[in-house]
Amino acid sequence: MTLAESVLVSIMGFSIVFGMLAFLAIVILVFSKVFPALAGKGQKQPAPQAAAPAPVVEDKSEAVAIITSVICEELNADPKELSIRGIREV
Repeated sequence: MTLAESVLVSIMGFSIVFGMLAFLAIVILVFSKVFPALAGKGQKQPAPQAAAPAPVVEDKSEAVAIITSVICEELNADPKELSIRGIREV
């Protein structure tokens, strides 16, 4: 197989792949337009109401432990040697 034939086969392969991708994109667009229209002809169901959000309880002990371990690892220090006075989000 010569170089020209190899290039031609590669171009044909790429064009087939991209052609099929374009075809699938068009099929997906058509389906996204057709199926909601068909579903809209039936009974309309009321939208479900959102549940009340759960109260947020912040337990920062795990975050403090992780941050302390990272600092100790970077400084090659023992956690008992450090005194972390506060952690604030930046």
